[in-house]
Amino acid sequence: MNEHTRTGNSHIPDQDSLLALIRTLVGEVHPKWKNLHFLPDTQLERELGLDSMARMELRARIETTLGIRLDETTAISASTPNDLMQAIAAQATGGQANIGNTRDLPAGNNPPSDLLMGSFGGNANSHPTAQQDRHTPGEWLYALYAWPVFLFIGLLTWLAVVLAPLESWRQKLAHTGARMFFACTFVPFRVTGLEHLDPKGACILVANHASYLDGFIITAALNIPVHFIAKGELSGAWPARLLLQRFGVEFVDRFNANKSTRDIRRITEKSRAGQSIVFFPEGTFTTFAGLQPFRMGAFVTAARTGNPVIPVAIKGARNIQRGCNWFPRHGRLRVTICAPLQPEGEGWQAALQLRDAARREISQFCGEVDLVESGK
Repeated sequence: MNEHTRTGNSHIPDQDSLLALIRTLVGEVHPKWKNLHFLPDTQLERELGLDSMARMELRARIETTLGIRLDETTAISASTPNDLMQAIAAQATGGQANIGNTRDLPAGNNPPSDLLMGSFGGNANSHPTAQQDRHTPGEWLYALYAWPVFLFIGLLTWLAVVLAPLESWRQKLAHTGARMFFACTFVPFRVTGLEHLDPKGACILVANHASYLDGFIITAALNIPVHFIAKGELSGAWPARLLLQRFGVEFVDRFNANKSTRDIRRITEKSRAGQSIVFFPEGTFTTFAGLQPFRMGAFVTAARTGNPVIPVAIKGARNIQRGCNWFPRHGRLRVTICAPLQPEGEGWQAALQLRDAARREISQFCGEVDLVESGK
């Protein structure tokens, strides 16, 4: 088949050319999946793991390789290769493609942001069993103690952060409140690598995500002012929204690819202006242990701004509070702040290199298996 099929006075690239581009990009984003079999109706994000940043890169490659310039909204809204092919044909012939977000899966049915492709965590041995969910009298006593402590310190911290007039005060109060909670619940808390943080220089911090405690852990560990990236769903309840807004959290819409891209642009400008930002690049966490695939937003932001990426490995959080199980257990926490990783360019390849290097560092210290490298 020829590379292009002539229609009228326009050339429409054939489907094989588009699928080859997609396969190459999938192999770069997830090297273990470079030989994955997929079809024209395969979901780009949910099944191939191409998040909004990856689809922006795909848009650029379609223009460079196939000579078709798609508008940004159309390229990001496309859910499948078929959608992209419709958009390419419409662009080449002057028509209009009938695609959009309507083909994306709803949030409650394997949301795209989870990036669960294949059988991540599919090993039955990695899931908690009913036996594991049975608690000893000692565990019940600890939980009955820990929850009131959390509620009391949480309320005090909420009031202090919401009422404090200056952002620097709010950051310090939140840091103190988080530290106090772990001290009062007798959780050994060790932080190493603080020398890698520069209070006067902007950076992109990326941490593994295993528990709802992770935000508190990072807040307790860091001694520099930072802004967190959080999923948009957390802005739904006003007490949480008010606290997080006062703390400088940036919300990202995980289920709207167009809005997610705009969010990343806004965050990039904040990073360029000198703000240090914390990402959890897995985008979500699960009950089973293991380091999931990383989304590209943090690393594209670092490459575009030239700010270093600092990997942060959290070890022990899942043992204390697992997934959506709110029963707290006693455990130990260790936070390892790794040496900064400098971007070696502004483009996609530089972002991929940052992602892979950060993943190697976090995998080394988080105490959990790398689900991508292990092939599970």
